[in-house]
Amino acid sequence: MRKLVLLGGVMLCACAAKTPGSGSTPSGTGSVHQVRRVTVADGVELEVLDFGGRGPALVFLAGLGNTGHVFDELAPRLTSQRHVWALTRRGFGASSWPEQGYDTATLGADVIHALDGLGIERATLAGHSIAGGELTWVGLHFPQRVEKLIYLDAAYAHAEVDDLLKDLPSPPVPEPAPEDQASRAAVSAAVAREVGGRFPEEEIEQAHVFDATTGRLLGERRWPGALRRIREGRASLDFSSLRVPVLSLYVAYEGTRREEAFTGLELMSPAEQEKVRAVFPRLSQLLLAPQEAIRKLPGSKVVGLEGAEHYLWLTHPEQVVREMTDFLGP
Repeated sequence: MRKLVLLGGVMLCACAAKTPGSGSTPSGTGSVHQVRRVTVADGVELEVLDFGGRGPALVFLAGLGNTGHVFDELAPRLTSQRHVWALTRRGFGASSWPEQGYDTATLGADVIHALDGLGIERATLAGHSIAGGELTWVGLHFPQRVEKLIYLDAAYAHAEVDDLLKDLPSPPVPEPAPEDQASRAAVSAAVAREVGGRFPEEEIEQAHVFDATTGRLLGERRWPGALRRIREGRASLDFSSLRVPVLSLYVAYEGTRREEAFTGLELMSPAEQEKVRAVFPRLSQLLLAPQEAIRKLPGSKVVGLEGAEHYLWLTHPEQVVREMTDFLGP
């Protein structure tokens, strides 16, 4: 959540080293998923992970910068209730990298076209962070294709928050320590410290480019303009108009922790700090308003996780699985 507020949804980690082919790929828990591709537009294919399972479809959508592999250890825990899938959005990882189509409506349409390509008539969608925009757009425009929606720290007024923060000074972004870029293991450890838990190994691999000889981090695997285009294309969405059951799990920030939303605040001048702190009341409203709207929806539930970090299933795995399991039902 902290990076969501400061950078508009951009988290520390993004996308990968090698393009996987079709077949079985072991996750960090020893589970296996099938990797395939599905066409969602002319010249645009998405990477799809099929974790198997029984029952109706549950489709995970990753946060900004991540791939579907970020759910490699969460998804298998839900296969007793659902047939579980995960998508990697356009512009990232092994999916196609077109120069267009990063607005909320097109990304939402990609989800519908992916369901079509997989032969899924109706699914529960579970999205993290920026994927909340795609969840809400699909829920509003294609409710007949949605069984339920699950927001994993994703039910936020992203467009409105962006507008509030656009004229604020940006704190200095510290350069990563050289030792944190020395190898896959070093990157994995650095990400774990930042997000509160280790990413699956395949997410580290599919989220970065590493030097084939030295193993050193070279960069993130994504189309260079993807982050900017997604931020610019965010739509303002009305959570209160959703007509499907919703589960929203979110980071329950307390009082002064709001200031932690602005990493680097202490590095600003006093005048800049004052300008940033002046938006906190409105920021608090924007962060909580979607949760209040969701509470009023029939069959819906909102749960604030105290002490959690943005990647909720890494810091609070048992609670997240329990809440999702109960919400999905038999």
